[in-house]
Amino acid sequence: MGAGAYHRAVQRAVRRLLAAIEISRVSVAFGSVANVWLMVLIARANEKAPLGAPVQAMPLWQALAAGALVAMGFLVFGAALNDFLDAKHDRAFAPERPLPSGGLSSRRAMQIALAALLAGMLGAIAFGTGAAVAGVALATVVFIYDAFAKHVPALGIVLAGLATALSMAIPFLETPHGLPIWLAMSQTMGIGLLAYVLADKRPKLTRRAVALGTLGWLFWSAVVLGAGARQRGGEDLVAALLGPWSDLRTLALPMAAMVGCGLLSLWKVRGLRGPRAAGKLLRYGSLWKGLVAAAWLASLGMHAYAAWIAGISLGLFSLLALLREAGPQLAEPAGWRS
Repeated sequence: MGAGAYHRAVQRAVRRLLAAIEISRVSVAFGSVANVWLMVLIARANEKAPLGAPVQAMPLWQALAAGALVAMGFLVFGAALNDFLDAKHDRAFAPERPLPSGGLSSRRAMQIALAALLAGMLGAIAFGTGAAVAGVALATVVFIYDAFAKHVPALGIVLAGLATALSMAIPFLETPHGLPIWLAMSQTMGIGLLAYVLADKRPKLTRRAVALGTLGWLFWSAVVLGAGARQRGGEDLVAALLGPWSDLRTLALPMAAMVGCGLLSLWKVRGLRGPRAAGKLLRYGSLWKGLVAAAWLASLGMHAYAAWIAGISLGLFSLLALLREAGPQLAEPAGWRS
């Protein structure tokens, strides 16, 4: 193979890699993984979990691997399906996207979506029959969102939050600790709402849409927090809702992480509008999820796991930021351009 042919082969390989990363939303994936791992680790440390619950019975590495499959599988399924369904629209309005630009074919996008769905379901099945049913529910929510709900702001933003809650609940549906799930769900809805506004999407948000979205958030908040409170029966309402964080001092670290990361995200998108601002907000929102998950673990005294998740989150974020900067140069370095 001559030098020119070799260079062209490398260019094609790098472009396909960058397109696959973009279509699978790998840059925001670890935030979802961190959320699911948080619930896996809490479940294994939960003295009230029924003896022999799958998440407790399996080795830790297996539980974490299954949790990662759930988080990444359903996220990549939704992302690849979204690009497949939007291919015609993107050809007209976003020709730089992986499918219209030729980085990936529509057939390959669907293959990625189906493989990711299978991976997510295999991860859910490892946690038992109830988790498998919840996996089917999660896949349905993702499909409805991609098919039409994303074009209905009130419905789409609520379904995105519900998908977060379902993925976190799958490892241990009987968890008495609904507070982290509720806050992660609320975070997803809040970031989704702000990203929708920053991207200047259509249809525009109306007061009616905001009111309906708020009602949806209130309803699912009651479901998530109520389910956790029922599992902690016999305690007063505040203790049942807050669980091990009923001493409000233990909430200081998670709340500080949420506020700090939220302010950082807003600072990074200051003065920006359009898809670029929305994309940056979502990327920093992923870092936020990983750091907040670490803060929850630290608040429970699980400092080694907290440091591990925070380190992975920061490392992957830095690596992907570097790849985003270097990717265009790797795909077409100056010395190769005509």
